[in-house]
Amino acid sequence: MRSKLLVVALVALAFVVFAGEVTIWSWRAQDAEVWKQVEAELRKMGKDIKINFMAFAPTEYDAKVNLSLQTNTGPDIVYSRRITPGGTYPLIDNGLYLPIDEVVDFANFPAEVLKFVTYKGKKYGIPFAVQVIGIFYNKEYYDKFKLKEPETWDELVENAKVLKKNGITPFFVSGKEAWSLAMQHAMCGVSVLGPEWIKKLTDGETNFLDPKFTDLNKRLNDLKVYYQDGFLANSTTDQDAAFAFGQAAMVFYGIWGYQNWRNLNPDIKVGYFMVPPVSKDQRPYAYIYMDGAITLTSNVKNKADAIEVLKFCATPKFGTIFSNVTYNIPAVSGATLPKDPLFEEIMDTYVNHASPYVYWVGSVFITKKPDLYNDVLSPGMQELYAGKITPEELSKKAQDAISQWYEPLMKK
Repeated sequence: MRSKLLVVALVALAFVVFAGEVTIWSWRAQDAEVWKQVEAELRKMGKDIKINFMAFAPTEYDAKVNLSLQTNTGPDIVYSRRITPGGTYPLIDNGLYLPIDEVVDFANFPAEVLKFVTYKGKKYGIPFAVQVIGIFYNKEYYDKFKLKEPETWDELVENAKVLKKNGITPFFVSGKEAWSLAMQHAMCGVSVLGPEWIKKLTDGETNFLDPKFTDLNKRLNDLKVYYQDGFLANSTTDQDAAFAFGQAAMVFYGIWGYQNWRNLNPDIKVGYFMVPPVSKDQRPYAYIYMDGAITLTSNVKNKADAIEVLKFCATPKFGTIFSNVTYNIPAVSGATLPKDPLFEEIMDTYVNHASPYVYWVGSVFITKKPDLYNDVLSPGMQELYAGKITPEELSKKAQDAISQWYEPLMKK
């Protein structure tokens, strides 16, 4: 009888230990190793918490999270998007994301980063990464054909011409994923248009019908002759493989891709430069933004352990793990960063070359609907590249959409 009771007790104990599982959902499959290391660190701290990390396709992720939380079948923690009206506001307003101010210490985060997770004075998540975007290139091709990092847009085009002439695809573009085309437009805008022009746009001193904005649309449309054949049917997964294995010389992308390229091809040599401006008397800039946050959901089944995970995510130790696995810049301050030449260049870009004004993620132009990101540039760039609209028509789409609600651009 006693042996049976002992077996029952052991089974019950095993259940209690298993009950310490915390489920985390993300759109970033590359972060799986991060959470293995976090689990190990927590164990060293005497916290026996099993982390069940699950990643889903980025194009399906938001819908899956929203449905699961509404039906109470969701995870304890999710990677959430930045605080925006069309994305996270409804989830917060409906109580599906929970505030964590009272249980997490945010002392290691700069105020500029925390604004992306703050809504009505409360914080809904722990920022996990700051992203730097621009043009990444294969150093072996640049060396082979004696190319230099371009200082102007025309020099970028000349590099593309040389590569194409020698049988190398200059750019691989993931045209199937509309968000990546909006990102491409925005990263070019901070250098080609410049932050001074974007500030004038924000202040209502100019608008999207300005010939400069249309000129940028035209430059991008003209550049597509240097993209791979059928680029509108290719995804970012296709892009990662193609770039990693030398099937294209350059990509318009973010530092988050570096980990994937290295995993696919450890021998790849990657360089980076900011999108060059039109002339040498202009300064190039990088588009830099906070990527997302690690957020507690109303579906949490093991709140105490989930909070322990969140507390750890707000520490420099988490930032050290995150950056050394992913080669992304951690949002938390005080982390020990990887010793890697490309990463060090990206850090310098982050510190010294961030555009102070932008019109994509982090801008006023995505705070209401229709917004410039999802409703204009994403579908509009696909239409432009497909030849369905002209550069002038894309400018008009932007002006017509944003002037509906953004007072400085409203038609008089």
